[in-house]
Amino acid sequence: MWIIIYFYTFRLIFIFIKVSFELLVFKSFRLISNKFILIKFIYIKNLLCDTMLRGIRYSSTLAPWRTNRNKVLDTIVKADGSYIYTKQQKLVDFTSGSMVVNLGHNNKYIQKGFTDYMSQGFAYVPSSLSTYNRELLSDRLLDISKMDNGKVFYTNAGADSNEIASFITKEYNYYNSDIRFDKTKILSFSKSFHGASTKGSSLLSGDSRTLEQKKFIDNPIDAIMENPSMDDDGSSSLKQIKTIFENSNTISAIIIEGSSGSAGCILYPPNYLKQLEQLCRDHNILIICDEVMSGFCRTGPMFAHFKQDIKPDIITCAKGLTSGYTPLGAVIINSKVSSVFNNNPIMAGLTYSGHPLGCLIANKCLDLYLENDMELSTIAHNKGLLMNDLCTKISTKYSFIKEYRSNGLLGCFELDFDPHQIEYVYQLLLKNGIYCVNIRNNIFTAPPLTINTELFVETIQKIDDVFNECIYLDILWNI
Repeated sequence: MWIIIYFYTFRLIFIFIKVSFELLVFKSFRLISNKFILIKFIYIKNLLCDTMLRGIRYSSTLAPWRTNRNKVLDTIVKADGSYIYTKQQKLVDFTSGSMVVNLGHNNKYIQKGFTDYMSQGFAYVPSSLSTYNRELLSDRLLDISKMDNGKVFYTNAGADSNEIASFITKEYNYYNSDIRFDKTKILSFSKSFHGASTKGSSLLSGDSRTLEQKKFIDNPIDAIMENPSMDDDGSSSLKQIKTIFENSNTISAIIIEGSSGSAGCILYPPNYLKQLEQLCRDHNILIICDEVMSGFCRTGPMFAHFKQDIKPDIITCAKGLTSGYTPLGAVIINSKVSSVFNNNPIMAGLTYSGHPLGCLIANKCLDLYLENDMELSTIAHNKGLLMNDLCTKISTKYSFIKEYRSNGLLGCFELDFDPHQIEYVYQLLLKNGIYCVNIRNNIFTAPPLTINTELFVETIQKIDDVFNECIYLDILWNI
């Protein structure tokens, strides 16, 4: 009994502190002249008081891309459809985790795959042996990728898929007697992201986070290609890339994203990728297309590069491949490249390459992507148009929003805020029942393809409300 009384007394004390802080914030507009102190004050009030009210538990896990001193992480206890739940709150998962859960949480059809797997009895099958679901998945991936007679190499996730793909292009050029043996360089866009959990994927990315990693590693991989601009239909970018190609005989391949994601949803002008593809063909340079985030109907079609009608030599994928229900990545290789491994070994491998559970779950997901003549593709396309329309209108209402960019159901608001302000926006979204990934000064919008239309529109309206609450931050910063 006394324990209960003490518990609620403790909570009432902090509710009092929180209300007192709220009142003090409004008074602080006139009393505090230092804008940075006021921003920090507001941030600390929300973070400290709210976390105290729900109970502090410092995490023992290192969270990527952020400082970890006394880090408090919300614990997710369950999920269903487009919702994730903490012990205290129901959140709309408006970025599908990290642009992963395309088919929504708690999908009963996918869940049945786990019981089917367990009923088979085996825990693991090495890649030197085969399984029904692995071969079925390979055939289906080659079919939907339009790569007849190609091969599939399985990985654990997107980053190692991209690293393996870059390695394969080098091995291809080494074994192909018609190509120079010293073609070892891989190029990518200066603003791009291809993973960061491995040395190779870190070097592939032209992302500010991975640029920091390059202080410690070195390799013949350069993120130097100029990103295209919609203002000139990408002509400046194409000109710069053409110059690079003409002045180097050592380029093995380029890696591009089917549609830009973590780098900030940088859009390709119409016909840009087609022209870039021709440049590569003219200079005998292979094309790796990273569809890790943009694949599996995220932008509408099965793969985003279908929109520009190009035919890459290698496609990498993960995330939506299993909709996050289990880790799995894949490198899909056309017949021209994969044929060199008919008589030469591929010098790469992973213990869990093509794990039978991952392949079974991926086949379950493909069933859903392909059912009813790819109905989900049409749904994602239509919702993407609606999301772009609603969010673009929101972006014009607030001076601190630089731009909203999207391709299908993969978009982001680029904000003119510093990291402290961005963190405040992120916390404010959580407070209003919305989870959105934020990377640098971008707030992403990438809900599950299966999200209810009413909830979809309602959540975008709530994001608008959150931005409206942020107006005073913008005013303060410009006083």
